[in-house]
Amino acid sequence: MTAQQRRAGSVGVVDLARELGVSTATVSRALNGSTAVRPELAERIRAHAESRGYVANRLARALSANTSRAFVGFVIPYVDTPAYSAVAAECARLLSADGTQMILTVTGNDPMQELRQLRELVASRIAGLVISPTTGVLDETRRLLGGLPVVELHRASGIEAPGVFSDDEQVLVESVLHLAALGHSKIGYLGTPEELSNGAVRLRGIRRGMDLAGLDPDTMVTRLCEPIHENGYAAAVELLATHITALVVGGGSLSVGAAQAVRADRRRVPDDLSLVVYGDPMWFALADPPLTTIQVDYPGLARRAAQLLIEALDARHSGLAGPRPGPHLVSPHLLTGGSTAPPRS
Repeated sequence: MTAQQRRAGSVGVVDLARELGVSTATVSRALNGSTAVRPELAERIRAHAESRGYVANRLARALSANTSRAFVGFVIPYVDTPAYSAVAAECARLLSADGTQMILTVTGNDPMQELRQLRELVASRIAGLVISPTTGVLDETRRLLGGLPVVELHRASGIEAPGVFSDDEQVLVESVLHLAALGHSKIGYLGTPEELSNGAVRLRGIRRGMDLAGLDPDTMVTRLCEPIHENGYAAAVELLATHITALVVGGGSLSVGAAQAVRADRRRVPDDLSLVVYGDPMWFALADPPLTTIQVDYPGLARRAAQLLIEALDARHSGLAGPRPGPHLVSPHLLTGGSTAPPRS
């Protein structure tokens, strides 16, 4: 290997192919996530490319070649919930007004799919992106994100970037205190996994609320699962089989599944069970009785995310400091309805 080849900027697909004894087409397919390459060979190619600095340099070249901010990415795990669909729609509108178009990708909460999509977005020379990372976000994904103006949404991946989050801890404290004030002591919680940053925050709020109410958090019946409504339904069925008199749900899709499970179980709300749900699907207000809801300011989250990304793009162009890394919180509020009442004696 020559000294010129060792220089990071000189590493290319031809170099990698020669060093590995494979074709340039095979290298390109492996680096782009094609399934046409055997998994063990693809992994060997990617590992070698990373050791030679090729992936990082390709990102740097894409960024340096990007002379405009015409396109940004919006990477989310799901699209069929207000937490993502409503925020995506509003972000697209706000960014479009700034002259920037948004490319939406949906990972299905699959870390490998997330990495493949991020590579494709980088190859498309996006100027930056908003991302709600997967549960098991990969280290290589974090490295790629480190070279872009990034705003995290709903979930944090541990990178040094600004993030926009609903301030869920306090509102979940208030939810538990509301139920305790009505006389409930057997409170169940259905939420997202602690591996998700928002799942950990919400569970912390629930436990702090129990403690402030004089109840033992360790006696609380809890189910934590990935936030899709099928999981919400199944976990709620398990919780309803216990002796809880009240249920708090910490997730929009989980709330939809939980409400369906309560209805299927023929529980009368609030006579048989007090129910607090999360998010703001329009049909929550049409329930009979209207549900007690943790209302999330999705338009506010979208405005803050778009604003921070625009500030980050401006900073990249001007060379000035970008927006403050870390959480930027938007306050939700507890809207009490007819689904919470004192437990029957």
